[in-house]
Amino acid sequence: MTDRTLDEVFAYKKRIAELESELDEMTIALAQAWDQLVPFLQAAPTQATSTLDIVPVLESIIAAIDARMGGVYLKHDDEWLTIPLDVVNVRDFYKHLDRLESGQIIHMHNIPAWHGRPTHWMFMPILINGKVVGAIGVGLEEGEREFTALDARVLTRMTERAASQIVAANLAESQAREAQLAREVQIASLIQRSIQPLTVPRLPTIEMTAHWMPASTVGGDAWGWVLQPSGQLACFILDVAGKGLPAALGAVSLHTALKMTLHLGLNPVDALATVNNEVYEAYTNAGLLATATVIRIDPNSGEVEHANAGHTPTLLRTGNKWSLWNASTPPLGVLPDISPQCDYRILQSGDLLICYSDGFSEIETPQGLWGTQGLLHAIPDHATSVEFAVQNIIAAVENLPNYGAAADDQTIMGLSFL
Repeated sequence: MTDRTLDEVFAYKKRIAELESELDEMTIALAQAWDQLVPFLQAAPTQATSTLDIVPVLESIIAAIDARMGGVYLKHDDEWLTIPLDVVNVRDFYKHLDRLESGQIIHMHNIPAWHGRPTHWMFMPILINGKVVGAIGVGLEEGEREFTALDARVLTRMTERAASQIVAANLAESQAREAQLAREVQIASLIQRSIQPLTVPRLPTIEMTAHWMPASTVGGDAWGWVLQPSGQLACFILDVAGKGLPAALGAVSLHTALKMTLHLGLNPVDALATVNNEVYEAYTNAGLLATATVIRIDPNSGEVEHANAGHTPTLLRTGNKWSLWNASTPPLGVLPDISPQCDYRILQSGDLLICYSDGFSEIETPQGLWGTQGLLHAIPDHATSVEFAVQNIIAAVENLPNYGAAADDQTIMGLSFL
């Protein structure tokens, strides 16, 4: 055997001994890391019910790697949710997280943390069904030391172990938020139902009826009435565009505003103009608009005043003839100032007034929208009672071909002079 061959053999043996020594050191380090990790794992909750339950898992990982800080980052609706919230304070930091790819650890240097000093971070993606849904990161102060291969291995294994628990916690919190929203919607529904009148006024010369039915738990329709100090009856119907909670909240506030102005004795024109002036800025900021019709009738003379802001036409029957009182201004919340037109008439015995929301006129039928003509055709020619007329409209809707659940809120209000 030549001297060169002997030298190579000795070199190989030396390298093998070095590798064995490194392996022993890594084994010892891994055992020490595991010994540190076990107590934290035992203390961590086995089932996560909120993002707060993620904190013990994160603390376990930070302790095992001997890092200074750490964070869990979950992707939610194209935004990053951070736990804890204040672990880093640089918006650009989250752009780096979008670089994460399946199974690849990434390192980031010179990331300012909450204390302002630069830090060095190591991230491992959280994978669910092969998709990156988040990441776990641990940080050291810049220059303190470098993350080792063992650190990377521990972070990888612990991320794999914690992934399902972390995602479950996020899901549990999402479900809790949904439950809270459902409770809020239920409360809004109770409030909205409470503002709808339980009774109609009983006056010797006026018959009044109304029907209110939201398409879902809450809606944007409402109606109401007020006996003014002068003894006149003022009533209104409104429809806030949209559905769900925003429309319901808008309907409640608008109902309150209209009722207050009418309690002060304002006529329909002034009531709509005043309310529009009050709600314009709020509606503009919230992207809302609302239609409304206000009617005032004198029980003694039959004198009627009517104003319509963007609402469906009011049906007026005098004698045997039907006519329409149309909107004279855009809906409330569109313009800062409006000047509605006042429609005026003295009703005679048997005359009818019917106001309704577009939940009736915009019902889809095989022939197209049901429309105003659909309502008119549903009212018998001999109808002298407004209650009878309204019930016929509701029955006609329910008997429409292929008609199922209402697609929009449906409100109808009627008056007749006796």
